[in-house]
Amino acid sequence: MKNIALLAGGNSGEYEVSLKTAENIMSQIDKSLFKPYFILVKGTDWIYINEANERYPIDKNDFSVLVNGNKVKFDAVFIAIHGNPGENGKFQGYFDMLDIPYTGCDCFCSALTFNKYFCNLTIREIGVPVSASLHYYRNDIINAKEVEDICGFPCFVKPCNSGSSVGVTKVHNAEQMEKAIAEAFKYDDQLMIEKLIVGQELACGVCSDKGNARALAVTEITSKNEFYDYQSKYTDGLHDLITPARLSKENYDLVMRYSEKIYHHLNCKGVVRVDFIITKEGIPYFLEINTIPGQTAMSIIPNQVKFNNLNLKDFYTEIIMDAFNK
Repeated sequence: MKNIALLAGGNSGEYEVSLKTAENIMSQIDKSLFKPYFILVKGTDWIYINEANERYPIDKNDFSVLVNGNKVKFDAVFIAIHGNPGENGKFQGYFDMLDIPYTGCDCFCSALTFNKYFCNLTIREIGVPVSASLHYYRNDIINAKEVEDICGFPCFVKPCNSGSSVGVTKVHNAEQMEKAIAEAFKYDDQLMIEKLIVGQELACGVCSDKGNARALAVTEITSKNEFYDYQSKYTDGLHDLITPARLSKENYDLVMRYSEKIYHHLNCKGVVRVDFIITKEGIPYFLEINTIPGQTAMSIIPNQVKFNNLNLKDFYTEIIMDAFNK
């Protein structure tokens, strides 16, 4: 029986989503193989919470916990924190230093993919289409004329280091820029302004299959809001997930190949989700990669696992075992 720390919470706008992801994973972990411990992270408070809602502080010196006089150490960590500090490489670096196995991508891959702009630069270099964009730090002067020339209107203003569309605004004209920029800077010291690509929004889950990248499926996302924002992602009735996506076989296979290529090139581990917009001409533009994708009961990855007639319990067992094999 392996002790598995299930890490949830975090310090971002995705805190509540992380709790739902962890709840779903906890319900699916094979209890005959693993003993999961729910660890809630909020700032410097790292707390183990048992089924009786008793709380025990984590010893950060070796990531252990003292429970009724018994010291519990963990064989591996299942990271279910979206955003900071679970998806940006910080916890990965910490566990690397302690030599504790963990699920998902390593420190470098997590840090690179978490920054939307610099990840885009990398993806463009491997031949995957990426929309035009501009990058700014908090104290930079943002020229509306430059934005219009490079990205046009409408466009998207996004925090570089954020997920679940937190802080993202669709901007229709120069007059709306100031408010959108202020919103993005609430969540990060960098922002990206990105050209709007019109088309179908797609998501492709990719996991490791005996060391090789394996695309699970391509899901089409339709939102009843103007775009697939935070509200539409996590509110019943505001979006539809269509698996398999309504694409020609050629375009479907192309998105699968691009997703596997990205997974391999970035040296991803565990399960990730790669998002695209595909135009009516059949060009899939890379949007972003989520190295700790949402795994609530209504999320895309569980949907794609079931589409492949896979058992979620077995799927999570494979992810945990991959952590030991890295």
